Amino acid sequence: MKKFIILLTFTAASFVQAQTTNAPRTWFDAYKSTLDTPLVRGTSTIGALSGQLGYPVDIRVERLNVRPTTNTVYAVALRTHLTRNATQVDYIDYDELDGLIRGLRLIGQSDHSIAPMDDFEVVYRLRSGLSVAKISNGNNMTIVIQCGDANSTRNQLAPEVFANFQVLLAAAKTKIDAIAASGQ
Repeated sequence: MKKFIILLTFTAASFVQAQTTNAPRTWFDAYKSTLDTPLVRGTSTIGALSGQLGYPVDIRVERLNVRPTTNTVYAVALRTHLTRNATQVDYIDYDELDGLIRGLRLIGQSDHSIAPMDDFEVVYRLRSGLSVAKISNGNNMTIVIQCGDANSTRNQLAPEVFANFQVLLAAAKTKIDAIAASGQ
């Protein structure tokens, strides 16, 4: 009986531990959650993905400064408009941007030569849970952005929308670099 009570206690403790792991996924989310200090947040709109895709997406650059320190973090925010009143925001930390831009080039160039199989999938995942994938099914290829939300909302992109996505991310990185270089 004593062993059963100990086992039951450890089992209950593990369930409690598992349910309280809502840690921020990105550095930007972590800084955004800072308590007991003023936070200065700035945003700039870079552009929007629209046209042949499931849900419209706004792309913004965000800067967060924790006062009175000089801790400043930058991120690109993808704001996916799921319904009229629901928006999913996925942050891409600045240190992930270069890798993502290179990864998107590879995804865009991928075809059946990348894997010696009938079908292939090339995926790039970020800390926020956001992922970008190119999936083939025979000769049909689909490019998908999957949100990092609990529902894992998928947004299918036409090739020209995917190309625009790459251009907007490069523009976002350029904007962040210019702001950081100016010392503001």
